Amino acid sequence: MYDVLGIITNVKLLLKLIQDHNEARTKDNDDRKVQRVAGMFKIIDDVKSRIEKSQSHGTKKELRRCNTDLRRNVPRENNPDEPLIDEKEIGLRKELNASLAARKSLEMLYSSLGKEREIMASELSRKVQELSGMEELINDLKAQNEMLRAKVQTCAEEHKEKKCGKGELLGNAGLQERNRALSEQLLKSLDGYRSLKRKLKEAKQEKTDILATMEELRTEVRAGLARIRSFRQRMVSADEQPGDSEEEISALERMFEGFNMKISKYEIKAAESSVLA
Repeated sequence: MYDVLGIITNVKLLLKLIQDHNEARTKDNDDRKVQRVAGMFKIIDDVKSRIEKSQSHGTKKELRRCNTDLRRNVPRENNPDEPLIDEKEIGLRKELNASLAARKSLEMLYSSLGKEREIMASELSRKVQELSGMEELINDLKAQNEMLRAKVQTCAEEHKEKKCGKGELLGNAGLQERNRALSEQLLKSLDGYRSLKRKLKEAKQEKTDILATMEELRTEVRAGLARIRSFRQRMVSADEQPGDSEEEISALERMFEGFNMKISKYEIKAAESSVLA
C-alpha cells in the first residue's frame, strides 16, 4: 500500500515538473531546463525501483542499451581544420540521450507492471479458492441442519399423535424449544452463506476489473514506447524540429496523466477493500 502511495506521489511530482517545463518554454532564457529534465528521469527511475521492491516473486528481465558512441564523426587528433560541433548539435545530442534514458525507464516500468499483474492475478485466484472452500463447508453445514430439523419435526409429530401425560407434555415442550433453536441457527448459517457468496462474486468482479485495467496500461505503455522510439530515430536523423520536441513532451505528459488516474482509481478500490475487510 505504501509503495502505491509513493508511486502516485512521484507521478504527481512528474506532472508538476512537466507543467513547469511547458510554462518556461515561452521564456527566452531558461537556465533550469536541464535540471528539470534530469529531475523527470530521476523520478521515473524512482517509480521503477518502487515497483520492483513491491514484487515478491517472478523472473527478472534485464534491458540493456548499447553504449555506442552516438557521434557521427569522431574528431581526429591534431587536425585543427575540422569544424567544431555547434551548440545546436550539442543540444540535439543531449535531447537524444535524454530520450534514450526515458525509453529505458519506460521499458523497465512496463516489465514491472507485467510482473505486478501476475502477482495480483495469483492473489485473486488464491482468494477465490479460499471462498470456494468456505462455500462448500457452508453447504455441508446447511445439509446437516436440514437433517436435524427433519428429525426434530418427526419426533414432534410422533409425540402429538400419542396421548401423553404431564411428563410427556414437558418433553414435547423441550423438543419444540430445541427445534426453535436449531431453526434460528439454520437461519444464521443461511445468512452467512449468502454474505460469503456475495463476497465471492465481488472478488471475481474485482479480479476482472483489475485485469482489464492492467491490459489497458499494457497497451498504453506499448504506445508510449513506440512514440519514444520514433522520437529517437528522428533525433538521430536530425529531422526533429523544436516544435515537434515540445509536442512529444506534451504527449508524454498526457500519457502520465492517464497513468495517474488509473493508479488513483486502484488506490481507492484497495482502500475500500481494506475497510470492508
